[in-house]
Amino acid sequence: MMLFITTILLIATTLSPSRAFTPPPSWEALQSTPSLTNRPSPPIYHDTLPESVDSSLPVLYRDKDCICAACESVWLALEVKNVDYVTVLVDKNNASDEDDDEQIMLPRISWPSTTDDDDSNKNNHDTTTTTTTTDPVKLLEQIQSRYPDTAPQFYPPLSSAVDASRCNIMRLPGVMPRNSDRNLMSYAPYLFRDDGTLVKPSSHAVSLEEVEEMQEEYYLGDFLCGKAITAADIIWAPYLERYAVQLPMVYRNKARLNPRNRNVYGEVDNWYKVMEREVPAYSCRVMGDAKHWRKCLEVATKIHNERSVEDDERVTLPDVPADQSGWWVKKNSVAKAGEIWSEYCSQRPWLAPTPGGEVSLFMIRNREMIVDAAVAAASLGDCFDDENTADEALREVIQVLLEWDVYFDQSSEEETAQPLSESGLRMALFAAEEMIQVPRDLGMIPVGVLWEVIRSCDE
Repeated sequence: MMLFITTILLIATTLSPSRAFTPPPSWEALQSTPSLTNRPSPPIYHDTLPESVDSSLPVLYRDKDCICAACESVWLALEVKNVDYVTVLVDKNNASDEDDDEQIMLPRISWPSTTDDDDSNKNNHDTTTTTTTTDPVKLLEQIQSRYPDTAPQFYPPLSSAVDASRCNIMRLPGVMPRNSDRNLMSYAPYLFRDDGTLVKPSSHAVSLEEVEEMQEEYYLGDFLCGKAITAADIIWAPYLERYAVQLPMVYRNKARLNPRNRNVYGEVDNWYKVMEREVPAYSCRVMGDAKHWRKCLEVATKIHNERSVEDDERVTLPDVPADQSGWWVKKNSVAKAGEIWSEYCSQRPWLAPTPGGEVSLFMIRNREMIVDAAVAAASLGDCFDDENTADEALREVIQVLLEWDVYFDQSSEEETAQPLSESGLRMALFAAEEMIQVPRDLGMIPVGVLWEVIRSCDE
């Protein structure tokens, strides 16, 4: 990754002097862009729920840092059902001894009361009932029972004899490597044992072969139960997502230990592809990227190395490969990104109508933080002498993102001009690498468009 960034920055310093960059629009002009005006704030709050929030909506409590696998499953379930809900992000790392145990038990859902709800379960908002379970399987059952007529059906009647979705959920702990450290399941599942040893490579290969066989059982589609996403995919997704990024980092250059090696595990790779391409909520918002899962793997690796019993059990991690930054758009096209994003944002009025616009909204809402961090960043050297130069560079990046469809119009025969100046490119790289976390801040597809802007400077 550092080699890629260094290359891009060297290119930035040699941009053609004939390319003229006009000053970017003011903040007032950018905020007045028709596609960004009248966008309500997203229904997301931190730590506690304000009294003013509409109590007729369900409330999801999940972890702020997007590490908890169970939280990811429940989050994805609400998203794919297009439920109108409110989110409260809880910082589990900063919880104090005085915090109510319920406050840090995640995930949980506070449901609007119905006449069937038990009054004894009501919380301080006397119109809601709060779940006492953090089991994602039980929470998905609740979501399905509350929204039985809303697609997708989490437990479709594929057979009169077999409940395929529930059956495949139950198969997860038996199919994946056994005896791995349960305390690391959200950080790096199935890789480390609590006795200081690694899960053996042969165990990973057997597990992937079993997943491959599972896929072949339902030949009508590439989801775990066939042609449509079910609760099984939603429960499995957080673990397979981490596994695809992390396993090849622990065991490098081994085809049988890469879940996304199409030549070895074609059916498994098909599952990843169908989730990323046909479940807009996943690729647009919930799915994490390689940078995020490598950071989680670093935490797990540190714990493992401290207790490893032999030197050859210790793990060193490679950097995230350059082609993993914004890979979704690179592999699937900007046009496909726009198509999927349009479907996802159509029922979410707080989102911008384009992926580039969504990144722009994030940058506008957080401009002071980004500018201050850029000025203070030693990695940028003397690129930004003061807030004014950093501010102008950020406005330039936003301007390009708002016009992203122009820069990537593949039907145009005209040669696309260099989109960013040197300072603009440095700001775009800084924002992508240091200021935006996927999925904490933005989803895979919007950030992928930002990386396409950066990569276009290398063409």
